Amino acid sequence: MPMDTRPTPVRRRAFYIFLICAVLFGIGQFHRLSGAVTIPAIAIDLGLSVDRLGFVAAVLFFTSAILQIPNGLLLDRFGSRRIVPIYVGFAIAGCILLTFASSYEELLISRMLLGGGFSVTMMSAYVLFAKWYPVEKFATVTSWMMAASGIGSIIASYPLAFFIDEFGWRPAYLIVAAVTLVAVVIGGFVIRDTPPDYQRNEKQPTTLRESLRGYSAVLVFPRFFFLLAMGFVAFGPATAILGMWGGPYLETQYGLSGVERGEILLLMVIAVPVGALFFGPLDRVFQSRKRIVLIAVLAEICAFVTLGTVENLPLWGVCVLFVIIAFLQQHYVVLAAHCRSLFPDYLVGRANSTLNMTSIVGVGVMQSLFGWALVYSPERGYQIAFVCIALTLMLATVLYLAAIEAPSVDRAVEAES
Repeated sequence: MPMDTRPTPVRRRAFYIFLICAVLFGIGQFHRLSGAVTIPAIAIDLGLSVDRLGFVAAVLFFTSAILQIPNGLLLDRFGSRRIVPIYVGFAIAGCILLTFASSYEELLISRMLLGGGFSVTMMSAYVLFAKWYPVEKFATVTSWMMAASGIGSIIASYPLAFFIDEFGWRPAYLIVAAVTLVAVVIGGFVIRDTPPDYQRNEKQPTTLRESLRGYSAVLVFPRFFFLLAMGFVAFGPATAILGMWGGPYLETQYGLSGVERGEILLLMVIAVPVGALFFGPLDRVFQSRKRIVLIAVLAEICAFVTLGTVENLPLWGVCVLFVIIAFLQQHYVVLAAHCRSLFPDYLVGRANSTLNMTSIVGVGVMQSLFGWALVYSPERGYQIAFVCIALTLMLATVLYLAAIEAPSVDRAVEAES
């Protein structure tokens, strides 16, 4: 890897930007993954049914997915420094509303605000990293952000379960709202959209029409659909367990208490940053990003097939499989690097937001899938959902085989024009 010759002030600013991106993304991860701990407690307070639980969990992800296309447009057009505080402000409002929610409707609105507000944090980080770090460091820096943001995921498991047992779920969200406010204020002072010596591409969009034209270039890129197929299943399988259904599954199938469930979920969230740190450097070790992703997904398929077909699986076996699934989910950093490598800087926001939108839709679908399966068969619903996820992963794997590995510069330019 070439030596980093950038001036010290640039490298220092890039590090500060990395830190604030990791904090904001970590808070978003807290909200995405805390459902397994908090939603059952909220459901008891508000008297929600199982099918409603699935939609409450999924609506955060559906809202985030809907906003990914406009997010990419806005980030490429106006930059992260102006867009992020506005979005996160809505998330803070959603967090406060959730603290005082007393009805199903208020709960839905708060989750929508949280999903929309934090929908921009990952993509804004990608856009900033593409401009503040050398291209060969993109996957590594992204993996570091994933690992650092794992603190939010860890807090969303056992520590949150313990806090709820002691003080209830409402004070927890009020504290998170305050922390988010502090983080976004600091971000306003830290974030700069480009380094001082950054060479702006003449094709960087200056109007909405130019931004939309850039999206058309992304969408018609040769065989980009097949990469998106893998994006659809990148986050959904593990997040469906960690963000919502792992807790109820462990309660109904194994009779575990809230704190006991939190302890197992804690093992999963610890595996997430470990996985990010593992997969990030692989981007520079192996020549084929596709091969890394395919091996990880094949292992994930084996885990879900085991969960769905093996009768009387011991609790320790479930724990091991849950941890493996959480670890393997972080192949997304390699998939994102694959996507980033296909497009120039000024299209990164739109290209990766399209990938991110697809992955978030996948999360929402798989969150809902468990609810549908349980309504269809309360006794075998979890096993049905596990098998359905394994089949979806298999289909995505077949499609991803047709994705372009690494086009030449000429091919990328041809796709934009």
